[in-house]
Order: sequence, then C-alpha cells, then structure tokens
Amino acid sequence: MLRDLSILKNLNEEDIETLEKNIKIVKFKKRETIFSEGQEPEWFYILLKGKVKISKLSSDGREIVLEIVDAPDFFGALAVIKNFPYPANAIAIEDCELGKIPSKVFLKIIKKNPHLEAHILHHVTVRLKSGIESLKNIALEDVTSRVVYQLLKLANKYGKITPEGVLIDIKITKQELAEMTGTTTETAIRTISKLKKMGYIGELNKKILIKDIRAMESLF
Repeated sequence: MLRDLSILKNLNEEDIETLEKNIKIVKFKKRETIFSEGQEPEWFYILLKGKVKISKLSSDGREIVLEIVDAPDFFGALAVIKNFPYPANAIAIEDCELGKIPSKVFLKIIKKNPHLEAHILHHVTVRLKSGIESLKNIALEDVTSRVVYQLLKLANKYGKITPEGVLIDIKITKQELAEMTGTTTETAIRTISKLKKMGYIGELNKKILIKDIRAMESLF
C-alpha cells in the first residue's frame, strides 16, 4: 500500500514496517472536512482513494480552491515537517479513504532519511507555485479568463484526448469551479454557458470537453 506512494519507494523495509504499524485507515464522506486551517499538524495524511481539495477562505467568506489532490498522494506535509498549523483546509470532494500517520512517527522516519524530506519539499514547492499562480490569477484576471485558466489547468492534469477534443476526465461541479476561480456559482454557470455558445467547450458524459485547446489557450 505505502509503496504505491512515490516518495516512499526508496525507504527500507524496516521504515516501511514502522509506518505500516502506525498508520490508521480512516474514511471521509463527500464534503467532510479532514483538517481545518489553523489546526495543529498531528497527522501526516496519505490519500488512498478519492479526491481532496485544499482550500482557503477569502476575506469575504468565499472558499477558494488552491489544488485538488488525487490518490495515491499525500497532503499537509509541510505543516508536519516545519511544525506550524495547517495553512489551509482539506475537504473531501468525494468519498475518500486515507491513511494517517502520527507526525512524531513520520518525523523520526524523515530524520533517518534526509532524501525523503528533500523529495517532499520539492513536491510541496511545485504545489505552492501552482497555488500562488491560482491566487494571482483570481486577483488580476476577469472571470472568463479565470475560468479558462482553471479549465486549461484541469485539462493539463486530467485531460484525455478524444475525437471530439480534450476531455477533462474528472467530474467538477459548477460550485467547485466557482471555488477554484473565486467567483459565485451563478457567475461560473453563466461563464460556462458563454464558452459553450462560443463553441470552445461542450460536455461528454457529464464532464467538460474542450473542443479546441489552442483556441482556448488564446483566450487566456
């Protein structure tokens, strides 16, 4: 199970066994909060099944999604390593199964394996850069550009080539898209409808289809 996570592949059997002895398997229903911004980092989380969104609340109370985490992957690691409160919220997008390891146990493994910390920090840096780009986009761009940016970002991560175009092979609700773009659900719906009427996107099996990826890129 733990070997499926790329960051743990180089650990020796003893360390893997230590993690497996201490891991606790937990399940979260869709929309359940796994941890909240400001909570102390008592656990290192590994997502085994499902999807989790990492989000923050804006000054006016709107939820802004910084990233989506897919299984198998980890999250909340920087707070554990640097020992500061979780800087964002983690919420299940769909029913999820997670493994959580006590922070003290995980930190002992990291001390024995400096390469593990380096690998995690590199992974986290890439995520932070993506999150900062999303926040910058929300702050500086109009709603249409923000929606286009997020659709292209999702297509890059989940895109599947089809005869009709690039299918974003994940079900994203209008509310979730609104949270990713810092707008209201109603505005996200209107923007999606506009892009459909303009012929840039469509739907396939209740998922968003980008009909012409190059044309979409020219909008952003």
